Amino acid sequence: MPSCTRKVCPPAEDENKATNRLYQSLPEAGFKSLDGPTLLVPGRAGAMAEESVVDEHLCTLKPASISHAQAAGLLVGFNTAYHGLVQRGDLKAGETLLVTGAAGGMGLAAVELGKLLGATVIAAASSEEKLQLARQAGASETVNYSNLKDFKDQVMTKTGGRGVDVVYEVVGGEVFTQCTRVMAPLGRLLVVGFASGTIPTIPANIPLIKGFSVVGVRAGAEMRRNPAFALEMNKKVQEWGAEGKLSPLVTQVNASGWKQLFTAMADRKVVGKAVVVWEETAKL
Repeated sequence: MPSCTRKVCPPAEDENKATNRLYQSLPEAGFKSLDGPTLLVPGRAGAMAEESVVDEHLCTLKPASISHAQAAGLLVGFNTAYHGLVQRGDLKAGETLLVTGAAGGMGLAAVELGKLLGATVIAAASSEEKLQLARQAGASETVNYSNLKDFKDQVMTKTGGRGVDVVYEVVGGEVFTQCTRVMAPLGRLLVVGFASGTIPTIPANIPLIKGFSVVGVRAGAEMRRNPAFALEMNKKVQEWGAEGKLSPLVTQVNASGWKQLFTAMADRKVVGKAVVVWEETAKL
C-alpha cells in the first residue's frame, strides 16, 4: 500500500502506518499528551483519519533527520526487515544474505539493514536498473533473475559454491523455488511475501536433506501478539533512522496522481516505498 502525507495531522499516514500526533499520554515510551512529538504509528486501517486510537506499544518517534515522506516508508519496510533478519533469521555479521525483489520497498530495506548488520548482501532483481539501486543501498553482489535458468549458478558462483546463510524472499513463485536450491547448511529461508502473486510450495524432503529452515516472517502480526518484540523493533529502527544509518527510498507523488501510482505498483515499476503526498485541498 502507498503511504500518504497530509499537513493537518501532521504528515505521513496510510493503511499500513501513520505519522500522527497522539491525543493521549504514552508514559512508558516517554511521550506526553496533546500536540507532542511526531510519531510513527503502524496500523491496518483508519490512518487517513484526522484522529486515531492506537496501541501505545506500537508507537515510536519520527526521526528528525528524515522527511515525513521517508518516515512513511520507514516502519513497514524496516520493521519487517528487522523482524525477519534479527528476530527470526538470526542474521550474524559475516554471513551471506540473499534478498529477492531487492529494488522494492521491502527488499531495499533488507539490503540496507543486512549491510548494517555486517552481512555480505547479494541482491536479486529482474533488471539492471533495479540492481543498481540495490548496489547503492549496500549490496556487495547482484543477481539478475530475468532469466531464472542460471539463477542457481550465479548465486553459487558468488558464494564459492557454499550457498547463502539467509534468504529474504519476498517474490514467491519460481523465484522461491530457485532459492531452495542455493541454501547453505543450517541456512534460514525467510518467507516474507509473494509479490509475484504465486504462493509456492516446497517438498518437505528438500529442507530435510539440505539442512535448512523455512521461517515465516509476519512483523505486523507479531507486533500485535508480542509487545516486547514491537518495542524492540521500533526502538532500533527509530534509533538507526535518527543516526542516519537507515534512509528509506521512496517514490513520491502528489495526491492527484494516486491512480497512476497504483498502476505503477501493479506494473512493478515502483522503486522503494510508494508515498502519496497530500495537499490540503486534495480530493480523491
